[in-house]
Amino acid sequence: MDNTVRSCLLILTFIAGTTSLYFMRDLITPFAMAVFIWLIIDAFARWLDNCSSKIPYWLALIIAILTVVASIFGIVLIIVDTAGSVVDQAPRYGKRLDEIFHWVGGLFGRDLSIDSFIASLELEDKLASGLAGFAGSVQGVLSNLATIAIYVAFLFAAQSSFPKKMDDLFPNKNKRSQASKVFVRIRHSIEKYIGVQTIISVMQTVISYLIMAALNLENALFWALVIFILNYIPIVGGLAAIVLPVAFGLVQYETLTPIAILAGGLFGAQFIIGNTIQPKMMGDSMNLSALVVVLSLTLWYALWGGVGAFLSAPLTVIIMIVLAQFPTTRWLAVLLSADGQPDLDPDEKKSKAAIPSL
Repeated sequence: MDNTVRSCLLILTFIAGTTSLYFMRDLITPFAMAVFIWLIIDAFARWLDNCSSKIPYWLALIIAILTVVASIFGIVLIIVDTAGSVVDQAPRYGKRLDEIFHWVGGLFGRDLSIDSFIASLELEDKLASGLAGFAGSVQGVLSNLATIAIYVAFLFAAQSSFPKKMDDLFPNKNKRSQASKVFVRIRHSIEKYIGVQTIISVMQTVISYLIMAALNLENALFWALVIFILNYIPIVGGLAAIVLPVAFGLVQYETLTPIAILAGGLFGAQFIIGNTIQPKMMGDSMNLSALVVVLSLTLWYALWGGVGAFLSAPLTVIIMIVLAQFPTTRWLAVLLSADGQPDLDPDEKKSKAAIPSL
């Protein structure tokens, strides 16, 4: 096939694919979240099963499911409790914001208030639409919980038939072996990403909570939950996990000292863990270049909103590994990868590196 025709077909396929993902997002995103939760539960259950020979897989699976369900209910309770607290304290927060704006206005010789600032930038409609969009996203996730739970249940029900389906899809032994290798590579990458990100998020959340609690930041438990969730979003999530609690601290504290300590502590936790512990634990299991991580975050957020940002890294890894299996699209996978070897898992890379070149 002519290269020009091939390039045109790839572009048209990309446009058709992204368009379908956008317009079918209400149908696809619950299933994508269900697969994500299914992998978390299954990986946790297999880890418990491997930890002790006395724990059968079915019991480990029940423990894992109960743990995830309890975590979801805990998250909902924390959000509801914090919403009530913020509503009760709204007058005090509004007064404090007015004081901050008056202070900033005094630095520039202007009489500035929060109402005049919002009016001057015409932010009222933007804030209203932004809050409505956020509330809609939260409502959408909560309303889809039942659908996601049903998907997860059927994924576990169908899990035992996956090997049989693999045999039927690929009768040829060599092709079946190659397909199994691809699926194992995808699963290994996603499970390692989920596991490492969960451990890293827990570490950063605990340290951040201790810092916020020591400084008596209000709703510290809620902000710890926000930090835990945001750490699953590459790059931007870590920055937001610092900015949001500090911005709330500006409203609560009347002096800059606790704000500076809070900002320094949260930044230190993110910087040290993100640049020392996380790279060693993550290794090259994701194998995505930093530029691709940013671009994929932007693309998936535009397509699926918050769910897309949350799943942007594992979704891009899946696409990269699949593209690497076809000669026509392997060059795209090479561009997406960090080291130019998108179809090799970390163990294969170590074996290849250990063989001296002639």
